[in-house]
Parts: sequence; C-alpha cells; structure tokens
Amino acid sequence: MSRRAARVPALLLAAACCRNAPREPLITYFNGEHAISIRYPSSWRSEQAVQEGVWYRYFLAPPMGPKQKPAVSVTLLVGTSGGSVEDFAQSYLAGNTLVQAREETRGAASGRSFLFRSTDGATRHSLLLLKEAERVYGLYAQGDAEHFEQHREILEEMARSLTIERASEYPERRNARFAFAVRIPSSWRETRQFSGAANLLLQYRSPALAADRDRDPVHASLTLTVEPISGKGGIKEYYETTRDRLGEPFQILSHTPWRDGYADVMRTETPISVSRVKRFYRAALGRGYSMTFEARDDAFTRVSRWCDLIAGTLQVGEELKTQ
Repeated sequence: MSRRAARVPALLLAAACCRNAPREPLITYFNGEHAISIRYPSSWRSEQAVQEGVWYRYFLAPPMGPKQKPAVSVTLLVGTSGGSVEDFAQSYLAGNTLVQAREETRGAASGRSFLFRSTDGATRHSLLLLKEAERVYGLYAQGDAEHFEQHREILEEMARSLTIERASEYPERRNARFAFAVRIPSSWRETRQFSGAANLLLQYRSPALAADRDRDPVHASLTLTVEPISGKGGIKEYYETTRDRLGEPFQILSHTPWRDGYADVMRTETPISVSRVKRFYRAALGRGYSMTFEARDDAFTRVSRWCDLIAGTLQVGEELKTQ
C-alpha cells in the first residue's frame, strides 16, 4: 500500500472525529455606542481600540503554531466616509489579488464583500463593508492560508451574523387588549406567554452573551408584565407596590426617572449566583407596565445598553392611537 493510500483512512477518521466533537458555542457581542452586534466563538479573545477616528473591535482566535500567534483575526470597524465602499476598501485590497466580490445588504445599509489573497498566496483575507448615510461598518478577517481555510466556515458565519441594530426595524409585538406595543429583536426568542382576565406576562431569552468553562451558554432574560393598578393609582403607586412585592432580596443600585416612569438597576443574590436586574416602569389607563431584564452579574455589562434600546420601543395607552 502506498503512503498516500495509507493516509486516507486516517484522514477520514480525523474528519469523523471533528464532526462528532461538540461545537464551540457562539456568543454575541453588542456595542451600544454604534448599535451593532456580531456572534463569535466563546474561546476567542476580544480587544478594542480607536485609531484616526475609526473604532475597532478585534476578535482573536486561540494561538496556534510554533510562534503561538492567533490562527486568524477578525476586526469589526466603524468609521465615516464620503466616498463609496469600493473607495474605502482600496486600503485593504491594494497589493493583493482579488478572488471574489459581491453585493451585500443589512437592513437599510448596503455594500460589498471581498475575498482576496496576498500575491504569493500565503495569506487569505475577507472584507465586508456596509454603508448607511456617511457611516461605514466593516468586518475584516485575515490569516495564513491553512488556518484561514480551517476557520472559513466560522468566518462566514460571523459575517452573516453582523447586524446593524435599529430598534425601528425590530419585529413589533402589539396587543390592543392590553394597550401596548413593543419591538423585540428577532435574536431574542419568546420562551413563555401567560394571560389572564387582567394580567399579561411575556418572557424572552437573549442570544448567548457568554459561555461557562463547560461551554454552557449564558443568556439574559426579558419579562414584560401588564397588570392593573389598584384604586386610581398611577406610576408612583404602581412603582411602590412593585417594590414592596420584590422586597429586600432586590437591592437597588440606581433609581432614575425614565420617560414618564422610572428605571431601576438592582442586584440580587442566591447561594449559587449573583445577578443584575434592570427594570423599567410605566403606567397608563389604570395599568402598570414593567420590562425586567436580568443577567448574571458578569454578563450584565454585555447587555445593559441593549436593554435600554429595547425598552425605548415600549408604547402604552393612548400612544398607540398616534401610530
């Protein structure tokens, strides 16, 4: 048997092992300043920088090879440009060989993606550029040819996941009976719904925000409740009643006015975990409305700005008639 023939069973066995191995979970990075999100492998390192007016977020795969360099790197970027995406791309494409280019869209943003390599073929690159007004959003990946091909599937998935988060484009959940409307990102999945004669409860789960050492994903939850306010009470009475019901386990870290209601950030602790809670309160037509976001303490900062964006879409009472 030739050496080449002898290698085939070994390669087939290795491929089968890779297929059977549990896949590394993807987690979501959300940036509140630029309202953009992307999914990436949980074991990758992430760093941030600003250079010459362009914001960068780097995602670095675990190191490989004798030099222990990241196998591939992916850079999320946000900048401004008065020209086209093709003009913006030239600084990346110059001196390289273009392999493929195609049109891309994300909501109202449009642009192009490019696949290219160094002239000697040793390094591979991909670039996705989207433009909305004067703002350019990009995703640039690079690595040596072998590692780039090994990570090709995940690099393509990261590019597909790139989302310019516009609350006005989120799917709307409207309920005439309980007089409210809210927009929830499609990446947040509904997990529970309960309604009675005067009460409503909806629950959603965020995409994975982090992963434990055993690769279990860590999510945030959203609970939207609608309930009657006793007597002729308004937002003040609803807030005080709700606070009394929550009790001492929910320690208030901040309490601020929010629209015509309030917003609280709280901390709650159990024997096995510590969580942060962000709760928004409104009242209209004798009903109290609350949107409660909860996440494990170490994941809360990853989702806090996203909570603000989602809560800001809540419309109640007479507001629905003006839409």
